[in-house]
Amino acid sequence: MNGNLTLQNLVETRPVNFLTGAMRVSLPLLALVIVAAVFLWPARAADAPSDPAFEKPAEVRHVRLGPAGTKPVSYKEIRCSYFPGIMIKEWDEREIGDKQISYVMASGPTNPACRKAALPGEHVLPTGDLTVYLLGYAGGAIFLRDADGANDTIGFYVFDPKTGHQRFTDTIKLDSRFSTIAADGDTLRLGYTRALVGPCSVITDGADCWSKIAAAAGLSGDAPDCAAGYRDASQKFAEDVCNNQRGDTKACLAEQLSRRADWDKAPSVIAFAANAVLVPSGSTISPAGGPVQCWPSD
Repeated sequence: MNGNLTLQNLVETRPVNFLTGAMRVSLPLLALVIVAAVFLWPARAADAPSDPAFEKPAEVRHVRLGPAGTKPVSYKEIRCSYFPGIMIKEWDEREIGDKQISYVMASGPTNPACRKAALPGEHVLPTGDLTVYLLGYAGGAIFLRDADGANDTIGFYVFDPKTGHQRFTDTIKLDSRFSTIAADGDTLRLGYTRALVGPCSVITDGADCWSKIAAAAGLSGDAPDCAAGYRDASQKFAEDVCNNQRGDTKACLAEQLSRRADWDKAPSVIAFAANAVLVPSGSTISPAGGPVQCWPSD
């Protein structure tokens, strides 16, 4: 990727860093994300999706395969989520990302079996080198999500079970929910908080930087209050560090904030409400209006 990435390019490639193409993750954050991916994501994927925009499966079956090499001990499993007309199967080795995600169209009176061996009519999603989990099912589409994120953003992917092909991909603010997922024939409409990493810092590079980010994101108007966003991010980071340490909390906060005095130079991350319209010939993304959030990249 490069700074000339267009919106059309974006829906055809894996989102890493919208403008710079570089995924930057600090070591403490990376360690936290990896732990979350190993221990939290499989548990979340095993239950009904927490995002109400997705359909709730009628049933989720689990087939235990044996112990995984994790501490505490967890178990590898096949996990099958049953929705009207389709079963989505995850092969979860309790590593970062599912080993395989597949699906079976189920139009008969009997649900497909949940087992490790391939089923008649089973289609494996072409995830390639993606490291993903099942995010949910809605609007007749299968949604996957990266196992980890960067800069408080995370990538998601939309697959069409009619063709088995990836239909769309973008980056969403970490821990945010979809405002809408709606199908109208072959058209799929998504509403979500889009999160993008810029090539520069709005704090140190000013209006010139904002114009670049705004043009690439399709935004208009004045820059958001990035100064406040950077301050809040720095304060939260310092508090998270100091809350886990013994000793003088006030001194710890002062030290951590001092260490991040140069954080203003970090490229800016922005997030805003967006709408995506997916049609058979392609897709479009446009801002939905409302405030724009801003914070520093890691």
